[in-house]
Amino acid sequence: MTVRVRYAPAPTGDLHEGGAMVAVANDLLRRRHGGAFVLRVDDTNDERLAEGAVERICRDLAWLGIVVDEGPDDGPHAPYRQSQRLDLHLALAEQLVATGMAERLLDGAIVLPGATQDVTIDDCSRGPIRIPADELDRTVLVRSDGRPTYHLATAADDHAMAITHVVRGEDHIVNSARQLLLFTAMGVEPPAYAHLPIVVGSDGAKLSGRSGALGVEVLREQSWLPAAVVDWLARSACPPITALPAAPADVLAESFDVAHLGHGTTRLDPALLSTLGRDHLALLSASERITLVGDRLAAQGSANLERVIETLEPGLGEAANVQAAADLIMGITDTPNLQNVGEGERAAAVALVAMRAPLPDLIDSEAAAVLLSELGVGKRSVRRVLTAADHGIPLAFVLAALSRDEVITRAQAVVDLP
Repeated sequence: MTVRVRYAPAPTGDLHEGGAMVAVANDLLRRRHGGAFVLRVDDTNDERLAEGAVERICRDLAWLGIVVDEGPDDGPHAPYRQSQRLDLHLALAEQLVATGMAERLLDGAIVLPGATQDVTIDDCSRGPIRIPADELDRTVLVRSDGRPTYHLATAADDHAMAITHVVRGEDHIVNSARQLLLFTAMGVEPPAYAHLPIVVGSDGAKLSGRSGALGVEVLREQSWLPAAVVDWLARSACPPITALPAAPADVLAESFDVAHLGHGTTRLDPALLSTLGRDHLALLSASERITLVGDRLAAQGSANLERVIETLEPGLGEAANVQAAADLIMGITDTPNLQNVGEGERAAAVALVAMRAPLPDLIDSEAAAVLLSELGVGKRSVRRVLTAADHGIPLAFVLAALSRDEVITRAQAVVDLP
């Protein structure tokens, strides 16, 4: 069987972490088994639509590395829009009325009768989930104003698009039961269902784009690597992935198992994102890191730092994202403003002026390490003289990144303090 998955967001706002986790889970399932990823936006309720949301969702999915395999047009695949498929939805509703499976009310609405017995969802991860019949009253398929509802549009499109697996949050479990009733009325095989944990905030409430959830756009602007964000989301969706070291999506997909999804709720740990951010930066080549950091600094107006970035690059291991790496470098290149100078800093400044002057204008990190060992002062005091910080990039790289004149100027400024 060819796996066909779909991600079907309502374009009511930007893509946030909870929605992104659902998209990532579907993408990993597609990657593991081959097949197709279909993007279909639920835009039938025009009262809730946000201008430009569809375009931003498409951009964010592309940044995450999720490829949309097909669409309504040739070329780069735009999403299917349910608002453009109303004829299909309404035709299905009329067919169900004609076969006696649905009822047209006096006001023109079309409804599916309520369940007469409990409905069991064969969830791929949780096993059988029984929904009592008394929780499944009649389902409106077409409103009295002639508009199809979510349930009708979803079932009609899942069938028409030959979707094999519906992977979505567990807040949709009752929706899944209603749609199973609808598939039965249609007389067709339903897709397989699997339900993911719900992403909640620190207060335990479900995240949403309208409740201040962190958006993918924000993560991109903060310069997290997309591979790190995907890894972060994948680990909350599918616990077996937590046993893996940081890895790209194709590797994560090998351990993604729709039979072992998380259950209940999950919180996305910022500390885990930082760890994965560092690990994924370490997976890049030195030249890739240098390019990313250089581009980030150039975008902030700091140019001509190629040599400095290259010199400091081996010391960027604590950076969780590209901006953090850029900040570490700016902490070296910016002129320090040292306050509260003590005897240790004064001794370090004097030693630097005396011992750096006879050396070449630029030295490498090995020569810088030798110099540090010969200064006879504490390294913390040297760092404070050169950067006004207490910790940061290993000091040998700092000394190698700064020219002789810059080192002496910074040290002399401390010597000259009253």
